[in-house]
Amino acid sequence: MEKIDWKVDGMTCSNCALTISKYLQKEGMKDVKVNPIDGRVSFENPDKETAKLRSGISNLGYSVLSASDNGHGHNHDHENFRTKFFGNNKKRFLFCLPFTLVLMLHMFDKWLAIDWLMNPWLQLGLCLPVFIVGMDYFGRSAINSLKNRVPNMNVLIALGATAAFAYSLTGAILGLGHDYLFFETAASIITLVFLGNYMEDVSIQSTQRAVKS
Repeated sequence: MEKIDWKVDGMTCSNCALTISKYLQKEGMKDVKVNPIDGRVSFENPDKETAKLRSGISNLGYSVLSASDNGHGHNHDHENFRTKFFGNNKKRFLFCLPFTLVLMLHMFDKWLAIDWLMNPWLQLGLCLPVFIVGMDYFGRSAINSLKNRVPNMNVLIALGATAAFAYSLTGAILGLGHDYLFFETAASIITLVFLGNYMEDVSIQSTQRAVKS
């Protein structure tokens, strides 16, 4: 029986760890141990192809950064992950931040001459890139967690952002006025959670360095 030791990115709570643990157990893995703090995942593999297991974890919304399969693993996942444009929470946050800051300017229309920003279609255009990036991460993770009957915190994030976006889109299409536009709310939810996840990543890395030293 082969001993597998992986580093998995994307876990933000105990439910995330439970999701991965249940998936591996369902695939027949033994002695499954998942640590959401440092991302360590270890288990004993009877005879399953590890590439399929990595793919399955990826479909759940997580990423295998590195793998050690008794000397037979590969680190291509880590390299490919780093080359992705939205490969980590810092990159996602920095991408979303400018759009969100511009959207939030309309809250200061009494002090700033920004009538151009009150256009609902302009707000939609500014919010859409943030919403797409957010749903690609939070939405996919939420759907996969629901499929596995282990809802995680990304379900709430996706629901909140989607509700604000759908409500605003309806208001824009029907011409209901500015009181029905909450595009900045949808963008803020996504951007701030990415910031929180990034700060958590930094904290974990700092703790790990302190422990190693």
